[in-house]
Amino acid sequence: MRDTILFDIDYTLLNTLVFKENCRSKLSEFLNISVEDICVAEKGYVKKETEFTDFNPEEYIDYISKKYNVSTQDVGKAFFDDENFKNISYPEVVSLLEALSKNYKLGIFSEGFKSFQLLKLHKSGLLAYFDREVTFVIRRKLTQKSLDLLPKGSFVIDDNYFVADALCKAGSFKPIWLNRKTKEKHPDCETVFDLTNLKEVLGNYSKR
Repeated sequence: MRDTILFDIDYTLLNTLVFKENCRSKLSEFLNISVEDICVAEKGYVKKETEFTDFNPEEYIDYISKKYNVSTQDVGKAFFDDENFKNISYPEVVSLLEALSKNYKLGIFSEGFKSFQLLKLHKSGLLAYFDREVTFVIRRKLTQKSLDLLPKGSFVIDDNYFVADALCKAGSFKPIWLNRKTKEKHPDCETVFDLTNLKEVLGNYSKR
């Protein structure tokens, strides 16, 4: 039986900042206003939200359409344009998933709106690498109910320190913290700074 690896999506597999920049550029082109004005307009929407993972594209599209008095259909077309999803995966991701898929069952453990998260994977060309049986997109991923859904003993790759920390304390998983920002290491679980040496780190767990 193959081991399971669960990946977070935003800032783990996908560079969400690039995606947001692409969307702003496309909306700027469509609305004929500056990217800076788009950023200012976004603040009115973001103020309604408590966390980034609460971002709902339909609500955002509706907000922008009302803000600039254009149809939601047209704003949606600009937002979901295929070009916005090009080259948003980190450089090492495709080759890594290709290699890992030969020996592991690959899945997702992500927080947010499921339809949007899976759409990002689909349009960026990554969705086919993941097994639907172990694909979990949940509004709040660290509740006990959410953790109970995950296969025990799974490797879990996440860029969020607090998620890795919670999974360490849960004791039923093999978390790996992906720290793309600094050289800090997690004191209680494996840490990587990109995904290029993930295969080696996975092997370290088997030596414990």
